[in-house]
Amino acid sequence: MDSKLPTGARTIWIGVVFFLLSVPPGLWSPALPNILESYDALWVIPYATAVGPVVSIFSSLMFASLADRRVEAQKLLGVLSLAGAGFLYMAFAVLSWGWNPWWYVVMQGMNALISAPMWALITKIALEHAENPTKQFPLYRLWGTVGWAFAGILVSWLALDASAEAGKAAALVRILLAAAAFMLPVTKPIPSEERGLRAALGLNAFTLFRDRTLRVYFITATLIAVPLMAHYMYAPKQLLEMGQLPGNDDWFSNVVKSMLPGPTAQMTFGQITEIGAMLFLSWVGARARVKALVIVALIVGVTRFAVYALAGQTGIMMWMWLGVSLHGPCYTLFSITGQMFMDRRVPRNMRGQAQALFGLLSGSVGGSVGALTCGFVFSMTGAGQTWMAWTIFWTILSVMVLLCLVYFSIGYKTIQHTHDEN
Repeated sequence: MDSKLPTGARTIWIGVVFFLLSVPPGLWSPALPNILESYDALWVIPYATAVGPVVSIFSSLMFASLADRRVEAQKLLGVLSLAGAGFLYMAFAVLSWGWNPWWYVVMQGMNALISAPMWALITKIALEHAENPTKQFPLYRLWGTVGWAFAGILVSWLALDASAEAGKAAALVRILLAAAAFMLPVTKPIPSEERGLRAALGLNAFTLFRDRTLRVYFITATLIAVPLMAHYMYAPKQLLEMGQLPGNDDWFSNVVKSMLPGPTAQMTFGQITEIGAMLFLSWVGARARVKALVIVALIVGVTRFAVYALAGQTGIMMWMWLGVSLHGPCYTLFSITGQMFMDRRVPRNMRGQAQALFGLLSGSVGGSVGALTCGFVFSMTGAGQTWMAWTIFWTILSVMVLLCLVYFSIGYKTIQHTHDEN
């Protein structure tokens, strides 16, 4: 697609790709705990959740470096989407075929190895072609939020909350995504004199740690990802269990369950509030301070897990829905604010690598440690066996987020240091 097309056309197409990129994980990720449990494989969820972040360590920076230095970003995005689709399909096919659940881990790992840089690449493309990134980027991401919510609601409406067919459908959407990616605006690499293995692997991105504000944000993103994994791994399971309690049949709960009939659909409460948070972020633009927005996000994160703990103690479904709803502003004000902050903060020829480094630290390092840590805490507390155990489980995670809040509040210092768009 010609990068000289009218801004409106570019905006719409970039939004379409964000939508298609979000639909596949929206189809299978919230449903994964219940899918694995239906195939007697719930025991593998800590490893299944950790494998993606672990293997993506090897590909995130390398592919982002390629996009910054040698390859057009939109072409690389299309190739990676298509290449990973087959492994994503096989990951869920082996479950339906009755193979050992470790095959799921292997196939999902291969998919993650290939697909890890995709979010960093579309972020680079969107920011590169935005005339006003602080206003336009949240609107681009809003399309992704709508895609995730659409997918989650569709899964529950089709009664696929515990079916491997949800994952197979996600692989087919990835093929459509590949076709759409090739038609994105041309995003050419920026010539660089950097040579050698270090540059090829994208390891120069770690020089960004010399910037104190970036370093504190990156470390916070890594730490917050550890307890965050529990939201994806176990909140759908608690929603399923609480939905079966006889006390949650009041008129409001019945209305919600008629519209969002399963846990996968109910997890989209987070995406619904995320839309509002995206619009707010687009409205405030560059006027809001990064530190203030991130602190608010972390406070909301503490509250989210505290409300989950309250839901476990009381058995009231509405507390759980409230907690899920808090995920939207927490994610938006932390991650999207951070991505825009990095785009302003780093040199243009390192923006793709900066986004990939953020993904590597929060998704790979924090995600893999978080999956194993949350799995250990889940087993240690006996969560899922008694309601009080759910309360203890979420309380521990709430304290972990609180520690992240303390670290960021003390460590982050605002220093003016902005790179020009040109």
